[in-house]
Amino acid sequence: MTIHGGGWYSMAKENVEGISQWLCHDMGLTTCNINHRLTAKEPWPACGDDCLTAARFLLNDDKLLSGEPANRKIIVIGASSGGHLALMTGLRLPAEKVAAVVSISGIADMKTDQTLSPGRYKDLFSHEPSDAEIRDASPATYLKPDSPPILCTHTPKDNVVPIQSAEIFLDAVHKNGTIGESYIYEKEETGYSHRIWIPDSSPHKLYPEIEAAIASFITKCMNR
Repeated sequence: MTIHGGGWYSMAKENVEGISQWLCHDMGLTTCNINHRLTAKEPWPACGDDCLTAARFLLNDDKLLSGEPANRKIIVIGASSGGHLALMTGLRLPAEKVAAVVSISGIADMKTDQTLSPGRYKDLFSHEPSDAEIRDASPATYLKPDSPPILCTHTPKDNVVPIQSAEIFLDAVHKNGTIGESYIYEKEETGYSHRIWIPDSSPHKLYPEIEAAIASFITKCMNR
């Protein structure tokens, strides 16, 4: 299942259509690319609830996934704010239902990101959030000893979501005893950018090295 970015308030599933096509055509995975309610109309937790509902639907839908429902597993992948939603979805599902969670330049540690970019959190909640609200919307809050494997990809050059968010979240993952990996890469681009898309690709396509890191992680998780 793939989840688009856009700061929770904009964009749609077409933004990550290239990721879905790659997972389906190259990785051979049944893939569902979803939309969620945007915070311009419905504040948190609407977008998180939509992603969780979509994942539960997929896990129980006989037309989309084969095999016995008890044996089905899902991989949740998202980019930017979709990375946060992927983490929140994967960590709130029963651990045995999730093969892997991948956050691509995602907002992972909410408190860190709020300190660096406070404006987007007023938009997310439609008010200045309390510490308790930030904690309830933070992926690390839902880490458990049996949480599924997590991959965070990021570049220090990201000027949309600073890498510190992923670094601090992965520290919590490792302290929890969860399998957590990072793929850190250097990518020079100009402008306001995550540095994840091949320029002028349509639909957006991840750089080959990012695809390779995700493919290796998914394959390893599926063979556990």
